[in-house]
Amino acid sequence: MHNSFFSRKLQFLKQLNEQRVTLLKPSTVFCPRLFLWVLVLPLTLLSACSFNNANAYNYSIAPENYHKDKLDKINTPFMRVNILSSFLIKSKITNSLPVIELSDLAWDEDEQLLYAISDEGLLYHLKIEIKNKRLQTVTIIAAMNLKDKNKLPLKGKYSDAEGLAIRNSNNGKQGDSELIISFENKPRIAKYSNTGKYINKVKTVKKLRKRKYFRSNNKALESVALHPKYGVLTASEKPLKAIPLNKQTVYSSKGKEWHFAASKVKNSSITAIEVISKDKILILERAYNGLFSPIVISLRQLNINKCNSVNLCETEEIATFDSSDGWVLDNFEGLTHVRDNQYLMVSDNNNSPLQKTILVLFEIFDK
Repeated sequence: MHNSFFSRKLQFLKQLNEQRVTLLKPSTVFCPRLFLWVLVLPLTLLSACSFNNANAYNYSIAPENYHKDKLDKINTPFMRVNILSSFLIKSKITNSLPVIELSDLAWDEDEQLLYAISDEGLLYHLKIEIKNKRLQTVTIIAAMNLKDKNKLPLKGKYSDAEGLAIRNSNNGKQGDSELIISFENKPRIAKYSNTGKYINKVKTVKKLRKRKYFRSNNKALESVALHPKYGVLTASEKPLKAIPLNKQTVYSSKGKEWHFAASKVKNSSITAIEVISKDKILILERAYNGLFSPIVISLRQLNINKCNSVNLCETEEIATFDSSDGWVLDNFEGLTHVRDNQYLMVSDNNNSPLQKTILVLFEIFDK
């Protein structure tokens, strides 16, 4: 009888956990059943940990009425994507380091590794298996500190790693991959080995080198990407102080700039960028407007070959995910291209038990 009661209680908690709607610091999801959630949180977390001891397990972010062959049925303004699968990554200790606050991703085709960085100045190696357009397994195989030029772990304001890109990831050679990492609190971009060893700084335009030019310490170099012609690209989370709030910009290390209209979703911020092709940049944005408002995650395409005389460029809406439509969202901050038209994005759990690290595989459709 006791076992039966415990099983029913455990099942109830699992079902409650499956209805998860997550809270953010300025970056997650509103939960309409907050009071009940707080009451059962310890038992819910215990339940979640009990049914799977692996690094990660399957976890759907899609609303119940989501069907990949009927995308027009979703109450979503724009949807040129198909969510293929998603995993929840546990905050387990790996190599004596916590797996927390994943802020960006980079896929290494030659090494068959997924790299992730953390706001805490950490670098992770993940082994993933994709079969039939679905994530089959996700395993964290290594964790390490990012080092400074003196080979010491990054600390304090120097450790706030936010954007990640990769060079030499698909040239048929192993052992030559280089990571390009942008930092927010102490704005800079640097090159690292895939084991976290500092190599050198990446030159940026003068207006991106000092915190005083950004709207706040936490609104600086949130993202980075690598372009075959224009070199290292980056964007601040919010426009610089000298730029109107309704205009965003992608900057090239070679001095080129592309401006575009900021998202119409209130309080939207750029959290990641990725190169789709030589003329197209994928922009990941997150909008959060308080505890009692939904979170909105947007994917937009910036067309850098369609700009006017002042370099204001066209954008296209690819997808909008709104938690009020049933999407189970969190603080999505990381993005990387994997193969063909497939991409991965990841959420930053802010080292909070109320948030989750979710890895999502999706594909983008052409018009």
